[in-house]
Amino acid sequence: MLWLALSIFVTTILLVVFKPRPFNEAGAICFGVFLMLVLGLIPLSSIGQTLATNLNILFFFLGLMLVSYFAELSGFFDSAANLALKLSNGSSWRLLGLVFALGIVITMFMSNDATALLLTPVIFMLVQRYGLKPLPYVFACAFVANAASFIFPFSNPVNLLAVDKFGLSLSEYLGFMLIPALLAITIMIVIFYFIFRRDLKAGFSLVTAKAVVANNFSRSVRLALVFLAIGCLLTSFMGWPLAIPLMLTAFILMGITLFYKKMDFGHLRQSVSWSILPFVLGLAFMVNGLENAGITSALGNWLSGTMAGDNQLETGLITSFGTAIGSNLINNWPMMMVSVSSLSAITDISGGNAWLVYQAILGADLGPNLLIMGSLSTMLWLMLLRKRGLIIKPLDYTRLGLIITPPSLLVSTFAIFQLGKLSN
Repeated sequence: MLWLALSIFVTTILLVVFKPRPFNEAGAICFGVFLMLVLGLIPLSSIGQTLATNLNILFFFLGLMLVSYFAELSGFFDSAANLALKLSNGSSWRLLGLVFALGIVITMFMSNDATALLLTPVIFMLVQRYGLKPLPYVFACAFVANAASFIFPFSNPVNLLAVDKFGLSLSEYLGFMLIPALLAITIMIVIFYFIFRRDLKAGFSLVTAKAVVANNFSRSVRLALVFLAIGCLLTSFMGWPLAIPLMLTAFILMGITLFYKKMDFGHLRQSVSWSILPFVLGLAFMVNGLENAGITSALGNWLSGTMAGDNQLETGLITSFGTAIGSNLINNWPMMMVSVSSLSAITDISGGNAWLVYQAILGADLGPNLLIMGSLSTMLWLMLLRKRGLIIKPLDYTRLGLIITPPSLLVSTFAIFQLGKLSN
């Protein structure tokens, strides 16, 4: 049963990554779930519990997609990019730094998906308008989306898998992740400026800059987004489900959009990736099948064995780099689910060994900066740019990722390890 479950899981993930007809992401996952159900790897009695366990993540995703849609509709991302353009004062170096800053802020409060998928086309349009070389700026959007995605629990939906499973508080989370995130971002920015230094020599004129007109609709949306940022922080601090502020803000934004007669339900239906919801839920069912086959408990016992030999740093490296490598092979969503399930089998994981959970989060968030298939947002980022005429070869992304990711991951892993020792 163990090898059967693993074979179905790997085959399903390959179908998700390569999408042969007639499969899409959701269809491939549903096919894998169906096979596991038929073969008895997923008992029917566990369906209700799995669904209930993942409701927070499903509603978080739904709220996030709706909030991102209304923010884009209001011109929020255009306004933010236009502000960065004005502050750059014609300097390519300064503009890249402002793109990084903008990406960090949007990722912190609206998730890595918003940065990779909604900020990227706006930045690409701007650099094209001014004749700048686009690669430093569009790569910055993709890489900072992952590097900044573990600052807050809500900065990446993947984080919620661990937050919900182990009941992580905001104060504890920040205590472990803020410093490593700042270190990873700093290393990434320094390497970016060194690699792209020749592409950033040319300046540009702001004579043709187009101002983004603000109106009552856009101002109301921005006020709601401020409410969302505060709500996410308070909710994390109180330990409440993060879906609450996302869904509440989504309903507020829908009301604002209806009030100003900007609502187009047909456009909303086409613009939101609804298939993400069955995809995420299907992954949860498949990981349940792996648990029932004993795969995740075996991984957890192996990690417990490495700690028993007093090799805590080695265990931390295995957890972070293992999750990172696995994320690039099978995507960070299924890999994070497997990591969380495996870590839950370790004795005292919520006590003295809690720092290992943060190593897994680090690997799942930062790891996708290595290969395009590491995260769905990065794969969609690539396709989005291709539709706009910019062809980026996956190998070019990997070359840059191989330079940036290993040192960032190593330094951040060591930082979490030291913070874990101090907390004990």
